[in-house]
Amino acid sequence: MTMHDRKPARRKRIASRSPVKPPASNADYRVGPGCPPREYQFKPGQSGNPDGARKRPPSIAPDLKALLQAALGKKVTFTIGDKERLLTKAAAGIEQLVDQFARGDRYARRDLFDLADKLGLDLGASSKAALEELAGKALTAEDEALVADFLKRKTAPTNHEIEADTSRNGSLQPATKKGEHHEPDNTAG
Repeated sequence: MTMHDRKPARRKRIASRSPVKPPASNADYRVGPGCPPREYQFKPGQSGNPDGARKRPPSIAPDLKALLQAALGKKVTFTIGDKERLLTKAAAGIEQLVDQFARGDRYARRDLFDLADKLGLDLGASSKAALEELAGKALTAEDEALVADFLKRKTAPTNHEIEADTSRNGSLQPATKKGEHHEPDNTAG
């Protein structure tokens, strides 16, 4: 059956509403649900609620916002080491939050990350810059010794490799890597 073989769907008729009937005389009017007695019906031009809607109590949100801004804007002395600095309470609070985060407080970490996300700050940008700065610096002698020791340990043959090589040729020569050929040392005298 194709689209063309189908019969067009019939539309339902929308019953047109009959116009509002003129008010019937007192003899024809029946009191019931939705039909109150005539003396209690609203008169034309009269409101159903002459007093208006009940007034809501005023919101305290603007007052709280102003109080919070005023409290955060107050100055306070903040002691760092032996220096005293004059900061707003908001700045002092941020300083304390960051200090708690640095000490490892998990709640401070959560709050700091949420605040940074809301403000659109990238907390990883400073650490990326520090890593790039470190990568550009020359290694100290101690750092070079650590790297050399690490590479020596990682490239040295393991006991398992030595045992496998010993079982193959009977000598204690280190295992060779693929593609390398190792000659036995015959210099012992």
